[in-house]
Amino acid sequence: AHAQQGDPEDVLRTLDRFAREIRFLMNVGPEKGPLLFELLDQLPRPARVLELGAFCGYSAIMITNRLGAGSHLISVEKNPEAAEASRDNVAFAGLADRVEIIEGSSSDRIPTLLGPFQLVFFDHWKDLYLTDLKLLEAHELLAPGCIIVADNVGPLFGAETYLSYVRGCGRYDSENRPAKVEYSDLPDAVEISIWKGGAE
Repeated sequence: AHAQQGDPEDVLRTLDRFAREIRFLMNVGPEKGPLLFELLDQLPRPARVLELGAFCGYSAIMITNRLGAGSHLISVEKNPEAAEASRDNVAFAGLADRVEIIEGSSSDRIPTLLGPFQLVFFDHWKDLYLTDLKLLEAHELLAPGCIIVADNVGPLFGAETYLSYVRGCGRYDSENRPAKVEYSDLPDAVEISIWKGGAE
């Protein structure tokens, strides 16, 4: 009711206003947007992106709009209501032809996917980050140089096991970027890991 249909940026602005003024939304948010754009701009075109955790479709809209025509995003969302809301919001933004929302648990769906992906965005249950990353490796879904973006790995989220793995297993070049929890001043971080492959 408050956004312009077919205008992805206006849809995102409307969701941001709702999150600030009405009720918190666990979106990646506009503060982390420039970091995401920086990484997306490094990808070849067309790009294939995997998102784990759709919620309301915010990041699917943000990522797909930035990548432009020809690129494709698959988003896996366990919650049926969130999956439906994401599809509706993506369609309202005019991006339904470039986004596929798959309902189901990430651990069940990952083995069924066709890769490879140039970027993977982790934004679902934090205790699944490491399990799902290893699944992606095992099923050879990571393109050479794939960028793994793990949101919400700051001190409030208990992501130490995941961080230990990507920094110490020898398969990634990993970098930590300080950030804030979306729509707040609480400390957070994003881990950016570049897939090199190879044995542990």
